[in-house]
Amino acid sequence: MSELKSIVVSYRPRLVYLALAACAALLVLVLWLGRLWGGQTFIQEMAEKQRLEILTDGLNIKVIEQQEELSRIRLNAKVDLAALENSRQEMIVLQRSIYKRDEELKLYRELLRDKDQPDGLSVADLRLTLLDDGRVDYRWVARQKTVKMKTLQILGELWLLGVQDGESVEISFQDLDAEIAEFPLRLEFKYFSINRGLLSLPENFEPQQIRIVLRYPWMEKAQFDNKFAWKIEE
Repeated sequence: MSELKSIVVSYRPRLVYLALAACAALLVLVLWLGRLWGGQTFIQEMAEKQRLEILTDGLNIKVIEQQEELSRIRLNAKVDLAALENSRQEMIVLQRSIYKRDEELKLYRELLRDKDQPDGLSVADLRLTLLDDGRVDYRWVARQKTVKMKTLQILGELWLLGVQDGESVEISFQDLDAEIAEFPLRLEFKYFSINRGLLSLPENFEPQQIRIVLRYPWMEKAQFDNKFAWKIEE
């Protein structure tokens, strides 16, 4: 059996101090390197942060500029749309004016050619048109023929005759046309007057005739009192 021999190492405090010093130096080195690396990283991160902030400010400025440009474009679009709508409305008014002038010119020519027009007041060209909403568009022309043609005021009454719930009734146009503010109507013309309106018929009412009465304000007796058949134009 082999004999165990013990190894004796002499205790040297100096080696212990050197080892501790080496560990401390290594620790300090590691801390210093870590601080150095951290400082460099911090500087890089701050530089990147500053770059991103500058980039963000630039983008914000561009966004604000684009928003302002978009607002200007929208405003210009609204202005152009309003101008276009105004032009359209003006065109409609102009077309209506031209249509009215053409219609009046046509009537004037017809009056000059009409040798059978009675003296005094008369009515011509009564037209009835049914609209999609159930109302009736009506149009009629009041005329006058006198020795000395001059502009005069005329009083006109329009009545709708028909049957309602089995009884004969006569209803004034004022009760059927919301645009008629006064009755009798007050017309003022020299040769003729074109008159239009919309009728809203009552329920269970069957129209049959339209009665039109015309007279001068200074006369009690009507100069014109006639009935026209209720006929809707196709």
